[in-house]
Amino acid sequence: MKCQVLLPGTALLLSLVLLQTSTVQADRLQPKGYKETVEKLQKFYVSFEDQVSREFRRWKQQGAMSPHFRQLIQASAIGKSERAQEIRELPTAREGPLCAICRGFGGSVLEFRREGASREEVFNTTVELCTMLNLQEESICRGLIELNIDTILYIVDNRPELSSASLCAVVFQSGACVLDDPTFTEWQIDLDPNGTPVTASKAGTSQRGPNDLKIVQITDLHFDPNYRTGYNAECGAPACCRESQGVPEDPAAGAGHWGDYRACDTPWNAVEDLLDRVAEDHSDADFIYHTGDIIDHGIWETSIGYNVRSINRVIEKFRETFPETPVYNILGNHEAHPTNVYELGEVSRPDFSTNWLYHLSADLWGQWLPRAAEQTIRLGGYYTALVRPGFRVIALNNNDCYTFNWWILFQPDALKGQLQWVHDVLLQAERAGEKVHILAHLPISSDCFSVWQREYRRILERFRDTISAQFHGHTHKDEFNVFYASENPEYAVGVAWNGGSGTAHTDVNPNYVVYYVNPETYEVTDFESYAYNLTSANMSPDERPSWFRMYSFQEEYGLSDLSPAGVDELIQRLGTPAGRDELRRYWEYKVKLGDASLANDCTEDCLLNHLCEIVTNQADDLRKCQELSDTFFD
Repeated sequence: MKCQVLLPGTALLLSLVLLQTSTVQADRLQPKGYKETVEKLQKFYVSFEDQVSREFRRWKQQGAMSPHFRQLIQASAIGKSERAQEIRELPTAREGPLCAICRGFGGSVLEFRREGASREEVFNTTVELCTMLNLQEESICRGLIELNIDTILYIVDNRPELSSASLCAVVFQSGACVLDDPTFTEWQIDLDPNGTPVTASKAGTSQRGPNDLKIVQITDLHFDPNYRTGYNAECGAPACCRESQGVPEDPAAGAGHWGDYRACDTPWNAVEDLLDRVAEDHSDADFIYHTGDIIDHGIWETSIGYNVRSINRVIEKFRETFPETPVYNILGNHEAHPTNVYELGEVSRPDFSTNWLYHLSADLWGQWLPRAAEQTIRLGGYYTALVRPGFRVIALNNNDCYTFNWWILFQPDALKGQLQWVHDVLLQAERAGEKVHILAHLPISSDCFSVWQREYRRILERFRDTISAQFHGHTHKDEFNVFYASENPEYAVGVAWNGGSGTAHTDVNPNYVVYYVNPETYEVTDFESYAYNLTSANMSPDERPSWFRMYSFQEEYGLSDLSPAGVDELIQRLGTPAGRDELRRYWEYKVKLGDASLANDCTEDCLLNHLCEIVTNQADDLRKCQELSDTFFD
């Protein structure tokens, strides 16, 4: 047997491969010995970063990649299936490899710029690496980098102390990517000290009554003006079914008339039908909450003009369809250009400003809002409005906390501004005896920077008696989150409901949600989710989709009430073998009975992950998840 000669650094390559293939029982749980593994990973990152840096320099000096550098890239390349997933959806076993890839290759590009590389040199280099690492196809890499490079270079040039370790820890926000830079972690809001300690879960209103208010939530329409029936739904890009992607040879790969389960957004006829159905079937709705993401997933080719046209068209449809019903709108992460990028901090270049979107929103939303709301919309895309005496809405633009908002890297403590405003509005509401609904596109548990999550939880806990309900979007799932006290996690202090999505992107049916709200406490007493089956709808393109009431939360789970205390009782039940059938039903509703999701099924480990997602609202706080996992297999 011949002795095999190993290239330098092969041990690092083997380590990376082993990290990629390691598994744990449930993806959202940290396995035994996780802390020790993370400590070892920190040393691995440094070694890997050094190795990539040396090979990267050699590439730039000699003009060609060494065989070893190609090996490093090949071992680091991601699978195509991971492109379509949000970072939050990736298993714990992938945290280490992704952090290593970011630090190794991202760190080398960071050095490259700081050593004098031009914009063109950085652009060409990152496009090549993006393609070779299989992050996207070359055309998508090229478009995404072109849209984002100037923002990132400005941040890199003006934050010389920004390290690759901090950059990757913010973006990937996982236990394996440690953030130890106090610039990012040591800011906090000024909290009113007059709150009471949490000594019990928050109890609430009894079940649904005849005089309840009716509020419809519509979210994540993701209207795609480029959607074409019959065009390629299996294109491999973040958004398919588009005119530029052509008609596939296999008709089964073609886009459906009413939408598509694959990575496709919503045709205009489906947007119109959803809004018309709400108007026809729920004409007695008191209010509508429209919680963002009008723009499609063509994130590599947006422009301000493109986004403005789609936003105008959708909001005009809301105006026509609900002429007498107040609509409370908020922004989604896709409304910005570039996608996700909301300016933060003291930036000297006006071309980076998000003001175009804020001014547009103030103009379009004005008919439904008091004049006073205009000031903060123009300032940052958020507002408050007194809906009726004793009842207030706070509409956040929490897209600023999205970990893919590069401006967090520039001035992280600038996130404090809007949060402090929320605190101050809630303090005034408390003193006036008002109850409050909070609208936010991003669920607090989903993709928000962990320090922002921490500070929001402090606000929620302090004003838990004033905040009657929270409403989110973004995930495209019909789900909810329960918040627990930071110091006493046995006590539930809040619930946030998610409206799902008007888009079928990806593997879900389109839906909207109707909430029933007590007219005195403004707590949700029940909700009904409405959907249509996309497979059936596309078989009859000349007929409108057949919408149906998917379920009533109260009927399905038989709760005493939908307060934090009441919903916590359900969580405890779902966290036992006796609650397995109910938990499976929860998952089926979460994916909105989408045929494509149901075909993939959900194992017990998968179900535990979905249960953990309900109770996890801060990236580094897995106490409730661990508690549930301890009873799950009893």
